[in-house]
Amino acid sequence: MRRLGRGFYVAAGLSGMAFGVLAVAVPMHVAALHRPASLAGQLLASVTIAVAVGALSAGPLGRAVGSARNVLAASMAVSAVGQVVLLAVSDTTTMLAGTVLVGLGIGLFWVSSQTLLGKASGSKGSERGFALHYAAYTLGVAGGSALAGVSVALLRRAGADEALAVRLSYAVGAAATMAALALWRPERRRAEDLPRQVHPHAAAGAFAMQLPDLLLVAALALMLPLAPLVLVRQFHLAPLVVGLVFAGVQGGKVAGTLAGRVTCREHGHRVAILVLLATGAVLSLLLSVSTDILGAPVFVLVLVATAFVTTGAWPLIVDSALARTAPDDRPGATVTWNVLEYGVIAVMTAASGWLLASFHRPALLFTLGAGFLAAAAVAAAIVLMRPVYAPDGAGREAALEPASC
Repeated sequence: MRRLGRGFYVAAGLSGMAFGVLAVAVPMHVAALHRPASLAGQLLASVTIAVAVGALSAGPLGRAVGSARNVLAASMAVSAVGQVVLLAVSDTTTMLAGTVLVGLGIGLFWVSSQTLLGKASGSKGSERGFALHYAAYTLGVAGGSALAGVSVALLRRAGADEALAVRLSYAVGAAATMAALALWRPERRRAEDLPRQVHPHAAAGAFAMQLPDLLLVAALALMLPLAPLVLVRQFHLAPLVVGLVFAGVQGGKVAGTLAGRVTCREHGHRVAILVLLATGAVLSLLLSVSTDILGAPVFVLVLVATAFVTTGAWPLIVDSALARTAPDDRPGATVTWNVLEYGVIAVMTAASGWLLASFHRPALLFTLGAGFLAAAAVAAAIVLMRPVYAPDGAGREAALEPASC
């Protein structure tokens, strides 16, 4: 297996920057147009539905372009087109085309990236690649979020109205994806181990293996996508502050990812994952209280802390699940899991918009998120009892020990 170079992680960071712009700009765009929160939820849900479709199409696209590397390059091109569409349109109806294109690109991005990373799962230190990749992507999201807020503030200062300023901020995302594509060039078409056919299935064993991941992303989809809207409408923060806060949230994710790897190295996958999920459940309950009682400063601090512990668990959970999947089945499992994962994210993101628009109680979202995180911890405690496959696929070994992290 060829070693993934530095460009792989830099391109991940630039792809994350594009998504960071989208995540902040779409809720602010809806707020600037004085549309309901449910619309923001629907637009963000359209991204995640498109991510699932993109993940499902990774197999056929892989056969067409010949390698996971080329699928990754294609993901960047599709996302760039979506950002350009968002930059060009001026109403929420046509925004849908842009968000869908960006979502398709993200789906291709995660499947191709995890296919490349998953080849090493089960070997000593295999989670390092996942952690670094996710940290790079999330650091990019942080940068994109901050740049979106800064660009809106500068454009407003230059005289642009709020809706136009937000729309022009998509240029940052377009530039980032184009830079990523220039850096991660496709290779000559060749045979690759992307699945020839992808048939999502609901076998009990396969579903149980992914259950902790699904519960975790359900919690995050309830709590994080509409956080910029909560900051604008609940706490009346300016766009610049919203962008910086969301950047801080992404920074918390990066730090959490790296801290999770350290915890894993010292105490093993099981302890690291369970501690991070349980702590996230407690912090989510504190978030629900802070929306009504403790105020904006505490809310922001706890939001960053929640992102720190919850997303820190995600790459460890994915690596552990792949390590307990037969190596020959990992490319197909990666596609299937991404489809299910982003299907859950789409449903929960749309549900968060509906709940916020119907009840006008952000605390409800964070309370439900705490419940999902607690359930994820219970599910992980059971799944992590299963043995892992040897790196060469010859058989299964005992569960991962602390030294293997």
